[in-house]
Amino acid sequence: MPSASRINLLPYSFAALGLTLASMPSMAISYGIYDSRALAMGGSATAIGSHAQAAFYNPALLAFHDKEEEEGRDGRVYLPNIVLQVSDATEAAINAIDDDLDTQLSGAINRFNAAPSLDSAGQVASSAQDLSDALDDIANQELNIDSFIGFNISEPSNREGGAFYFGARLIGGGLANVSEADSALLKDYIESMNKVAAGVDPATVAAEYPQLINTNGQLIDPTRTLTSNADISALAISEWGMAMAKQFEWGDYGLAVGITPKLMRVDAFRDTADFNDSLGSADEGIDKFSDTQATHITLNADFGLAATIKEHYRVSLTLKDAFEKSFTTTQAPDPLTGEEAPELGVTLSSRARLGVGYVAETFSVGVDYDLHEATPMANEAGTQELSVGAEYVLFDALALRAGYRQDKTGLRDNLISGGVGYQWRRFVMDIAYASGGNYRGGGLQLGWTF
Repeated sequence: MPSASRINLLPYSFAALGLTLASMPSMAISYGIYDSRALAMGGSATAIGSHAQAAFYNPALLAFHDKEEEEGRDGRVYLPNIVLQVSDATEAAINAIDDDLDTQLSGAINRFNAAPSLDSAGQVASSAQDLSDALDDIANQELNIDSFIGFNISEPSNREGGAFYFGARLIGGGLANVSEADSALLKDYIESMNKVAAGVDPATVAAEYPQLINTNGQLIDPTRTLTSNADISALAISEWGMAMAKQFEWGDYGLAVGITPKLMRVDAFRDTADFNDSLGSADEGIDKFSDTQATHITLNADFGLAATIKEHYRVSLTLKDAFEKSFTTTQAPDPLTGEEAPELGVTLSSRARLGVGYVAETFSVGVDYDLHEATPMANEAGTQELSVGAEYVLFDALALRAGYRQDKTGLRDNLISGGVGYQWRRFVMDIAYASGGNYRGGGLQLGWTF
């Protein structure tokens, strides 16, 4: 499966989502991180988020404002708004794709069969080693991505507010099923060809490794016999959302309610791919994954509550994508048997989150917690996140942020994050970075106030 993991797992998703990898089922759909401030603060934004973040995390936050629109000038426009989170194993697989390792091995074997020599044997061993190393890097590792790009406009007013956003979230997850037999076979190619390259009689090597030689006495190309595979799933979610909120006060207490109705276009992809499905070029593998695409237009909504206690303390409860949706994908007949394949499903589940926090003029700290484990898209593991974040503002212009994110299922590494925000006159900028285990993330957004 050099090609199986290389062609099946990753190029498919690149094409399907038009950006970076968005495939492989090993990542459930999390609550989501949609902007740089939240990424820097570990994802904690449902209680201590700003007005500009409210439409994404908790629409009720739009109502925590005590000035009229023209007075406060706290409206925000962000364009672009970009967040990308990706696993190290995904990057390794992308590099394998770029290096075209299976094609390199096939070419080296063809050259050796045409003109056996110490040099051509060494090329086969080197190419097989490169492919083996790439597979070792991704074998049974999570290959996932979660990215968002879009823009948003927010306008808080006196005890109420509104916001509009458009964005596309690309989600994918999965596991590269690299078989022990494939790894052992590549090891045989490496060992045998290194012996030939060292001057051992090819006939002696052939007798020691008969499984590598065909009836014509030539070296077999292993890229057509490897068996590793993957169940590939992905969602490309485009949303048009309009948030609105209203606050009600009783003495030192305030309760805000908010809703974000939205129109969604969901492009669902799912394929069970093995190497025999993708014989040929990477483009053919990409086309095959793209052929599973099914587009669905649907309505959904986010709901949010947020309470202020003694001015600075907040408690929030939110429900993201309140109405669970299931989507089917198109499956091609089995390329070997011609049998019709059953439709495969991808699920977009609702996610509930509790938040608590302390919010002051220059310092904020908060905690968000998923109330239940997120339902997988397909066959992947679930996720349940605990997020902690803090922000300190200097000189009314520079915001320093830090955060921590933990998956309570214990299946993923914890992440540490940080970032800065800066405002110069009406221009605002936020950048963030997150890292933990085999996962990395970055975010950038630019905007202005009005």
